[in-house]
Amino acid sequence: MLIIIVASALLYVAWLVAEPKFKYFNYFAYAAWILHAAVCFYSLFDENGWKLHIVNAILFVSWLSVLLVLIFKLTSTWVKFPLVFFVLIAFVLVDVNPVLAYHHYQEFSWQLDLHISLSMLAYSILSVATLYAVSLWVQIKKIKNSNFDIGKGLVSIIDEEKKLFYIIILGWLVLSMSLISGVIFIDSFLQQHLGHKVVFSILAWLIFGTLIFGRMTRGWRGEKLITLTIMGMTLLATGYLGSKIVLEWLI
Repeated sequence: MLIIIVASALLYVAWLVAEPKFKYFNYFAYAAWILHAAVCFYSLFDENGWKLHIVNAILFVSWLSVLLVLIFKLTSTWVKFPLVFFVLIAFVLVDVNPVLAYHHYQEFSWQLDLHISLSMLAYSILSVATLYAVSLWVQIKKIKNSNFDIGKGLVSIIDEEKKLFYIIILGWLVLSMSLISGVIFIDSFLQQHLGHKVVFSILAWLIFGTLIFGRMTRGWRGEKLITLTIMGMTLLATGYLGSKIVLEWLI
């Protein structure tokens, strides 16, 4: 397993530093992603169920995020670099020992499997949207501070804003399904220390919903679109990763 992790890490780094003009540069990512999938399968599951501690959560979300970046054909370094950084952090922290002393096991059931899958997918989509929003913000700043062809730059920004908006809609819909499945299938969430996670998730859902409504009715764009995207993802990350850090590392 260690060899697979190292190989995947090296391929991700090659994908990050390769020139986009290189015809086959995405093949590095495809190969790395397949090896990453093997690491996820090895680390996330065993006969007892899901092993969803914080490192495995980052491992899984980053794996889904790489797939989304490839599907949406996002090539910005501001998207790829943070993503590869988190992948490498997860690889460094992942436990390659198949016999671990302790895990936060979640037993397999189709209801829980559905909820976890939807939640991880929502986090992944909205994480990619946030990185893309940061990339867009950098481009806007360059246009404001540069003397290159503003017309072409604005056309590019408008197209990328549309793509960002579509990604946010997709993430919001999946997050909606995740929250609904949680309400239906997870009992006594307050007793399971999930109350604060739910509150932060609902606040994030409201922010993304407000963003979508504002974009569709008032044409919100630019820095307002970017700011709300970052705010929503910050709440979502605080609710999930923050609770994981407190429950697993501090308590």
